[in-house]
Amino acid sequence: MFEDRLNKIKSSIVAKIFLVCFVSVHVPLIALVTFLSLGFQPSALSIFGLVLSATLVGTVLCLYAIWRLISPLNRLASALKRYPDDKTILTLPASASDEIGTVTDIARSMLLEVEDLTRKLKHQASTDFLTGLGNRRALMERMPVIQAQASRSDDAVSIILFDLDHFKRINDEYGHETGDKALMAVAEAVKDHLRPYDYAARIGGEEFCIVLPRADMASALIVAERLRNAVAECVVEPLAKGRITCSFGVAEARQNERLQELLLRADAALYQAKHGGRNLVKSAQSK
Repeated sequence: MFEDRLNKIKSSIVAKIFLVCFVSVHVPLIALVTFLSLGFQPSALSIFGLVLSATLVGTVLCLYAIWRLISPLNRLASALKRYPDDKTILTLPASASDEIGTVTDIARSMLLEVEDLTRKLKHQASTDFLTGLGNRRALMERMPVIQAQASRSDDAVSIILFDLDHFKRINDEYGHETGDKALMAVAEAVKDHLRPYDYAARIGGEEFCIVLPRADMASALIVAERLRNAVAECVVEPLAKGRITCSFGVAEARQNERLQELLLRADAALYQAKHGGRNLVKSAQSK
């Protein structure tokens, strides 16, 4: 029975504060009883001094105990205020098994869910749902960062712009499901030919773009040619082998060139590949 009551007190901040206040209020009485039981001769002055001192001691102990009890709540409130800039609340331990500890656990659990949901939303916002590659928005955000890094290290940056040849015919003759499978097969071929710091995105229906940091035109042309051969080897039923091909336009970024300008030059090279017979790699003019 006693252990049950003790556990209830430990698990209730209200019970703890009530107990502290109860004991603190009775400190003068406890001091007076102790004084008399020890055989000291009471006098008005001694009793007044004793009660006053005991009252002060009880008050100080009460305030200190309450401060200790609610200090975890203050830490939790401070951590919540700093949360947008400081994620320490996600590792903030529960200080006790009382209501404050419960609130701390719930707040941390909810914020962990928010963090996980935010990561998923960011991933969805920057990823093409069909191929798992980046999307046009992500490419627009990533490219200036890549170019800035290349400018600082005086490295070249190239892009490969390509799309599937006669993709509309695939959709019309075999259905959109087959068309989607063809896009996914091309995306897998792209992933197999990327270096860890390269970036690939699907920027249109059947159009893709690969950003190659630390790669000049010659290196980018080699990558594009390898990818062209890899795509031609893809087999997606019921399409025959060699039915899936791509045309490629390659451009090396000029100094301080904007992404739209770079894409236009790569698109011009892609146009040449299309009109040159398709399943070809063409390079954009460097000047």
